[in-house]
Amino acid sequence: MKTSLKYIMAFCAMGTGVLLAQPAQNDQSQIGLSVGTQASTQSGTNNPIGVSNQPTSVDQSVSGASVLPSLATNPPAPPQGLYAGTNAFTNLPSITPPNLPKATPITNVITPSSLLGPLPTTATGPVAMPTTGTNSFGLVNNVTNIPLTAEALAKAGQAVIPGVIAKNARKLTINDAVQIALEKNPQILTAISSIRQASGNYISVRSGLLPQLGVQQGVYSWIEPQLANGQQPPKTVVAGTSYSSALANNQSWNISFQGTQLLYDGWKTAANTKAAKFSEQIQYYNLRQTIDATISTVIQQFYQVVLDRALVVANEQQVALYQTQVTDQQSRYDAGTVPRFNVLQAQVQLANAMPPLIQAKNNLRIALFTLVTTIGLNYPNIQNIEVPFDVVGSLDYSPRKIDSNASIHTALERNPQLKAERQNILVAAQQITAAIAGWLPTIKANAGYQIESYNYTHTLTQTVEGWFAGATGTWAIFDGLATYGNVKQAKATMMSYKTAYDNGVRQVILQVQQAISNLREAQETIESQKATVEQAVEALRLARERLDAGAGVQLDVINAQVQLLQAQTAVLNAYYSYIQSMAQYDQALSLNTQYEEFFNDPMNRWERKRYKDINSNHTTRPQLPRTLRSSDPVPPSTSFDDVIKSSTARKQQSSATSGKGND
Repeated sequence: MKTSLKYIMAFCAMGTGVLLAQPAQNDQSQIGLSVGTQASTQSGTNNPIGVSNQPTSVDQSVSGASVLPSLATNPPAPPQGLYAGTNAFTNLPSITPPNLPKATPITNVITPSSLLGPLPTTATGPVAMPTTGTNSFGLVNNVTNIPLTAEALAKAGQAVIPGVIAKNARKLTINDAVQIALEKNPQILTAISSIRQASGNYISVRSGLLPQLGVQQGVYSWIEPQLANGQQPPKTVVAGTSYSSALANNQSWNISFQGTQLLYDGWKTAANTKAAKFSEQIQYYNLRQTIDATISTVIQQFYQVVLDRALVVANEQQVALYQTQVTDQQSRYDAGTVPRFNVLQAQVQLANAMPPLIQAKNNLRIALFTLVTTIGLNYPNIQNIEVPFDVVGSLDYSPRKIDSNASIHTALERNPQLKAERQNILVAAQQITAAIAGWLPTIKANAGYQIESYNYTHTLTQTVEGWFAGATGTWAIFDGLATYGNVKQAKATMMSYKTAYDNGVRQVILQVQQAISNLREAQETIESQKATVEQAVEALRLARERLDAGAGVQLDVINAQVQLLQAQTAVLNAYYSYIQSMAQYDQALSLNTQYEEFFNDPMNRWERKRYKDINSNHTTRPQLPRTLRSSDPVPPSTSFDDVIKSSTARKQQSSATSGKGND
């Protein structure tokens, strides 16, 4: 019935000579009539537009027509006919087109100072318009001369004053930040303390292999003469002596000097000594890992501040552009050329642009506070907490040639985390040997010299002295299976370290692969967005030329400026992503050796020598225990011919930087 009604209506329309639009395929009204879309030409009439007249998105009727939402009351009713310029529905209100004044086309450049105030957005007043001067971040409000390149936008970010930096604060470059961090970073200082702690433990454990010399005992005693007389000799008087002289002395002393030496304990002490030495080396590897991680973190946080400054500039420029757009639409509304909806839409866009600006300012402050903590600086004035430095730098894009296989091989060769995990296996192997010693005897030898006073004389200077020597031994025949449990536990610990090492190899490979993939993504994004920036600059140029010629409107220029800022922001984010990924890449490969000359103060001369010797890349990987050698993922016999040297990486970076400067 519905379909027939549609055809009847179409036929009637043809008979009367009036061309009607075909109902839409998704029309669900019983009368089969889809009344026009939300077009400005329908504001006065209810005419169908075009050959495909879709129902409105809010239409929920099943028995009535789909009508223009602006008609407040439109109850469904059978149509009597629909003619251009009229509305034949008897039950619909008659709508008279408003008598709008004819406005002269605007051909001149519209500026905020030449326009009327905007519509109020709240009950408290209108939207604030940009004025000449500086804002809270020290930027000049200027929406006519926005930066045309991402580099210019980043450079403009150096003028941002976050309001949390101390007056006359020192200028801090990336090298300054890394140098301060290597001297003051708490994690590095803690790692150095761990080295000294492990070194002390090694010395303590090793002492069990060396002779122990000392005073075994030194005793002086005095007792009452009556007690001493109770131990007098028989009353046989020796010729030439009196009875009283034969009485026992009531004072005595003795002292003995003794040395002990461990002869055999089932190699327990020797194994513990080796384990302690390996543990000390692990702490040096951990220090190298901490240094690499700290350098990577400082680089990322430093350039995060640079990025956030540029984003503040971009967001402030965008807010200023939307403020100008509000003024432009308000002027056109007052002239009668645009509806009030345009003004409200511009105000909504302005309101939506404020949260990103607020967030950008907050991100900048947080980035500065975080960098202070990472490099380990103290606030000079605890009464007035202010950042004691001002970051100076730019988001330089210096691409480096990356070889995936060479990068992975270099990471397997240099990564300190892998070296530490390999040493853990050796420590556990020595602990197994120490645990097995519980089934074996322990033998110690001792020797010394003893001096003591003569008991049967009244003088303490008369002594009896001589050498002594001996040996002691112990052997646990049955210890309640304690040794068996210790051996089992030590073997399980070694296997867990082996599993961690195998997984560590895979994790290092994954870190390198992720860093290389992120570098490729950032590089491709930069290339694509650079083209977008060029297109946005050209679009802005054309919009300005059309405006100057009277063929365009100010809104086109504002939209082109906003799109340019968005494209520049995308490029800056890609720059930072490349720098961030490169820092992670250097960390995984342990290639940040260009900062080693800064790392002097926290360690003494002997510790620095040990640090360089242990972390030297010329040191051969140690053999794993015999039972694990067949499953060693990177055995000592494996060598790589394409290992990247840190000096080579520095040359590539320097050449890329100089090449960029020559461009």
